[in-house]
Amino acid sequence: MLNDNLQQQAQALFDEMFASQDNFESTTLGSVTNNIRDRIGTRCSTVLSAVNSGKLQPSDEYFTKRVYSKDTSNYIMVNEGDFAYNPARINIGSIGINDLDVLGCVSPVYVVFSVDADYQSFFEFYFKSAIFRAETMLRASGSVRQSLNYNDFALITLLYPDRKTAQKFNALWLGYKATIKRLEQENKQLAELRDTLLPKLMSGEIDVSDVEI
Repeated sequence: MLNDNLQQQAQALFDEMFASQDNFESTTLGSVTNNIRDRIGTRCSTVLSAVNSGKLQPSDEYFTKRVYSKDTSNYIMVNEGDFAYNPARINIGSIGINDLDVLGCVSPVYVVFSVDADYQSFFEFYFKSAIFRAETMLRASGSVRQSLNYNDFALITLLYPDRKTAQKFNALWLGYKATIKRLEQENKQLAELRDTLLPKLMSGEIDVSDVEI
């Protein structure tokens, strides 16, 4: 619940700070992103997948079975702070940032790109906005399964905020994310403790008869 509140607060701040067009300039995504095609070779320890929550997740943690090749040397490198998406799944919003503190990699079919570090938080929210989704639907090709390659992605126009505003939002959102991650870790630890203790309580291995309520 608290994490949801933090997300909602951050969304409200994004809407407030970037609703005004003062000091914004019109540009294209191709002008403010850098397409990355570097192969990971033997350096990848975490294969990532873009999921419909708008995040990049370790594939082994998200899927119940292996969904990637045994040989990942041809996969594309995704550094911390880089974004990636599957061109064939752009219609469901599967675009996210690597904020997992790992050097990751994704399938060669993916599009990977970097942005100015001061604007990473701005883009995290921009890529989830209705304006961006409308642009992707306009430019995506294919009658059955829409796809958006980097060349078409790069043509999308947007209002690019001034650096001072972007830096301010960046600092705010990174603070929120640190709190969210800490709470998620605490919840995970509590769930693991519950799963360990509950069977012992049910079997009588742990005696709580003397515990006063």
